[in-house]
Amino acid sequence: MELRNSLALYICAAVALAFIVVSFVSFRKRRKYKGGAKAVEPSYLKEIPYYRARVALFKFLKVLLTIMIIISLLLSGFLMARPFRTDVTEIQDTNRDIILCMDISTTVDQLNYELTGKLQEIVNELHGERFGIVIFNSNPVMLCPPTTDYQYIIDVLERIHEALELRIAIYNGTATITDRYNELDAYISNGTLLNNQYRGSSIIGDGLAGGALAFNDIDVNPDRTRIMIFSTDNESNSRGHDYFTMQEAGELCQRRGILVYGIGTETMTIRDKNEMQEVVESTGGEFYIGEDRRTVNRIVNNINETVATLDEVHHEITEVDQPEIPFMLLLASVSMMLMLACLSKV
Repeated sequence: MELRNSLALYICAAVALAFIVVSFVSFRKRRKYKGGAKAVEPSYLKEIPYYRARVALFKFLKVLLTIMIIISLLLSGFLMARPFRTDVTEIQDTNRDIILCMDISTTVDQLNYELTGKLQEIVNELHGERFGIVIFNSNPVMLCPPTTDYQYIIDVLERIHEALELRIAIYNGTATITDRYNELDAYISNGTLLNNQYRGSSIIGDGLAGGALAFNDIDVNPDRTRIMIFSTDNESNSRGHDYFTMQEAGELCQRRGILVYGIGTETMTIRDKNEMQEVVESTGGEFYIGEDRRTVNRIVNNINETVATLDEVHHEITEVDQPEIPFMLLLASVSMMLMLACLSKV
């Protein structure tokens, strides 16, 4: 245990020492008669057992009270000195990047709602992994570049989650459009529908390629494990102005060493399912179907099992205040003094 302000303890110790000296001198000193009315004290009074017992009790309580005062002074100084302990935590940063790439069209809302809810829990458990978020419809938009600022990532996931919750409720007729809905819907739509009248919507190949390009330091750090969580129903409404087909985007992921874990909706067609599964598995990743929490749990568990090389080990030093024990002792000491004060009046 260490002290932040040792001077406070030294000051209180000096006060306690001065109190001891003064108390000792006052005990030893005989008080002289200085005039005034003098009470008669018959000598036989000192021989009465009751009188002797009361005097002995008084002296005992006086000594005990003095001791309690000294202890209280020392404990007060100890508290003012702010005792603390130093904890050293070893943190292992893992060499892995994760990008969440979501088709933000309304047909994927339920899947994305479950996904963003679960990932908020997962992000809290990351240590060194960089996490980023890309959404797409007509165009991919990066909401969050790969970062280790996990609180910011969670804030973004919470906003997307709330936006999807409101959008689902309005679609089901259990809610009405409000200013909050308009604000959040704009958050997950702005930029993704740019030129959609020309390009169309749900351009899946460009969305997958946008997620792949979000891993922005492959040349600098080629050995990092790179994973993309890709959610879509793979139902493209393109008007023929795609930059990437699904197959070309899959090849881009292969060249960049990105494992794609794809999640499709239960309503996707057989053709769309087969195409997406082929592209996803060509990267070394896995393909899933389902919009419930169990499917999301499976994909997250499998991602956690992927090899993440150790990037570095560092130690985090934290100082934790420890006032509990001295405070409890001080409380007991003050309580004891109050009891002694009451006993002296009996």
